[in-house]
Amino acid sequence: MRHGIGYASFVCMARRSVHATKDEQRRQLPGDFMIPDCVGQLTHAITISRAKAEVWPWLVQMGASPRAGWYSYDRLDNAGRPSARRIIPSLQHIVVGTLFPALPGRGDGFTVLQINAGEHLVIGWESPEGTPMTTWAFVLEDAGPSTTRLIVRSRASRRYPFLGLPPIIGMPIIRAVHFVMQRKQLLGIAERVEDLDPLLNRFMPDFDVVERHRIDVSAPAEVTMAAAERVDMQQSPLVRDILKVRALAMRDTLPDAERPRGLLAETTSVGWRVLAEEPGHEIVVGAAARPWLPDVTFRPIDADRFASFNEPGYVKIAWTLRADPAGAGATVFTTETRAVATDEDARKKFRRYWQRVVPGVVAIRWLLLRQLKKDAEGIRLESLAHGRTH
Repeated sequence: MRHGIGYASFVCMARRSVHATKDEQRRQLPGDFMIPDCVGQLTHAITISRAKAEVWPWLVQMGASPRAGWYSYDRLDNAGRPSARRIIPSLQHIVVGTLFPALPGRGDGFTVLQINAGEHLVIGWESPEGTPMTTWAFVLEDAGPSTTRLIVRSRASRRYPFLGLPPIIGMPIIRAVHFVMQRKQLLGIAERVEDLDPLLNRFMPDFDVVERHRIDVSAPAEVTMAAAERVDMQQSPLVRDILKVRALAMRDTLPDAERPRGLLAETTSVGWRVLAEEPGHEIVVGAAARPWLPDVTFRPIDADRFASFNEPGYVKIAWTLRADPAGAGATVFTTETRAVATDEDARKKFRRYWQRVVPGVVAIRWLLLRQLKKDAEGIRLESLAHGRTH
């Protein structure tokens, strides 16, 4: 899997809270009883815009290589190997006693102590006598429609070595290090769960480039999705200017005929094909192209041929419009674009092209998502006003 030519996301992970509420910090969680002589407890939590069933597989496959990784700072806890960005079927079966290696190639680490599938997982570091010196609980709770609260708690007993230092000195050091690593892990899990798109994976599980963007919309999912399909690129003067600059840079011939209005209508009119659709929830669109050439054309590929298409000299591109309910009358809208080259020559050409155009691509996505939000919320307000007059 070749990721990393370009990546952008308007899910600002750096600002996302991992602080547990006072109730989450105080109440009892699974695994607490395993360490009655607790001398230190740390609780963190994050809200994930997916159902519990979509979060659970990422917890089950944790552990240093050859497992999926810890989703934290891979240079520190996975010998630089990137943590998995997909569900690994062979790692989905665990039992009490399964080892999650702390570091690659090690025969020690965290042992599975308790499992309640889809609800909570407790792992711990055991003493030579087989009793846990630490526990690490991962608890999933419903936080609304298609939304999960992941609460993570670490507890240490009096037998924990605290880096060989007295607890009064070792505990502050461990607390600081743990927060840094735990925060990165929670953000990593949330990012992976929310970015996983099974419908898109059917057509492009591996890719060279990925662009992901997200925005919260105060309108129902079906209203948001309808607005997304109709959002008009030609409505924004700035988007038109960006496209003109791109056309001049690529020496394109500006089209004489006016294209259909609306995002979906306009893109399908120039060669993109709808590959899959879940009405009111998600649409996947795809095509093949040589975008580094002037006057780029999009080659339509039917859904049943898209995944296997490998004609040399092309880049396959697939993108989505997706609306997920996020509570009463609210939606999380995401759009994701993936691209993969069919051979190494095309990959090199696309890399050079992508480096030139990615700032404009990001700007257009940003502008379109804000126009979508405005349109969808405007439709909702009109509907509410209309309801009040009848």
